Parts: sequence; C-alpha cells; structure tokens
Amino acid sequence: MKLKRLFVLAASAVLSAAAFFGCSSDNSSASADAPAAAEAAKVKPLVVYWTWSETHNTKVVAEMLKAKTGADIALIEMVTPYPTDFGSVMQLGQRDLQQPKAPAIKEMNLDLSKYDPIYVGTPIWFSTFAPPVRTFLQSYDLKGKTVALFCTHGQGNPATFKYLADAKAAVPAINYFPEVFAYKGTEAANAGSALDAWIQKVSAK
Repeated sequence: MKLKRLFVLAASAVLSAAAFFGCSSDNSSASADAPAAAEAAKVKPLVVYWTWSETHNTKVVAEMLKAKTGADIALIEMVTPYPTDFGSVMQLGQRDLQQPKAPAIKEMNLDLSKYDPIYVGTPIWFSTFAPPVRTFLQSYDLKGKTVALFCTHGQGNPATFKYLADAKAAVPAINYFPEVFAYKGTEAANAGSALDAWIQKVSAK
C-alpha cells in the first residue's frame, strides 16, 4: 500500500512538472511573439492627396479610401497656394511641371514607419499629376512602402495618363503599385464599387 502511494505521488510530481514547463514554454513563445504582433498592429494605410478645384473631386475619393480602409489621411498643402482662377492656375501648373523640383509644400510631420500601403492622390493636369504631388513623392522617404496612385480627371482617357510613368521618373526607387485608380471627377461620388475592387488588388499585393 505504501509502495502504491509512493508511485502515485511520483506520477503526480512528474505530471505537475510537465504542466509547469509546458506552460512556461507557451508563455515564453507568446512573450516572444507579442512585440512582433504589436509592431504589426501599428502599421496601417495612409491616404495622401492634393486638391485644387472648388468641387474637390480628389478629396471625395480620398475620403472614400479613408473610410473603406481605416487609413489615416493627410492633405498636401503648398507654401504658396495656386490662385483660384482656372486660367492662372493652369498657366502656373504647366510652368511647375517643367521644373525638376517645384512647388514647395508645407511640412507634413508624417511618421511613415507607421504606414503601408500609402495611397497618393491627385487631379490630372496635362495628362499627369499636379506638381505638388510630385513634390511630395520627392520629399518623403517612401522606400520599402507600397505606393498606390489614384486620380480624378475631366474628359481625358485614363489609358493615356502619364501619372505612373512620371512618378517613376521623379522617384524611381519607390515600389509603385502597377495600376493607377482613375475616376472621372464629376462622378467621384459614385466611385465606391470600382474603388473596392482596386483596394482588394492593392491589399493582395
């Protein structure tokens, strides 16, 4: 009887030890994974855009992106804004597109380590991005990020837009998503379903 009791006590001790070390191993693994999970949780999408017109069509799409992806959003602002009349702004915009680095934009105080992907939006001017968007691409370190470009346009054919090509020329080191989301500005409020399909493609990259 005494021998049987000793056997039971020994077996209980072994099981207790196994349970203790098993829990310790699991907790250690969980502790090791916690910082990585916490770091991953910090990364979220970012929407950056510039707009000029009174209708702010690009803003409409940018706000949709924010709502659909849970992204933070930031507006590109010029140090010296373009004038409000169409003729003058087109003249200045065309001039700035011919300059390698113009115009100046305000500091945005973005910690880009927190974001991926980064959606960058513009109205289409002369078949390409508005100059302040080029300045943004040149001013911030976007290496290692997926940069997805979107735009609103007037009567142009999206197949002829040079937005992606010009962005690659301005900052070739960026990892650009190969499909630009383009939508007619006057119909921007109806972009939802097309935007959903594009977001899925970007997310799957």
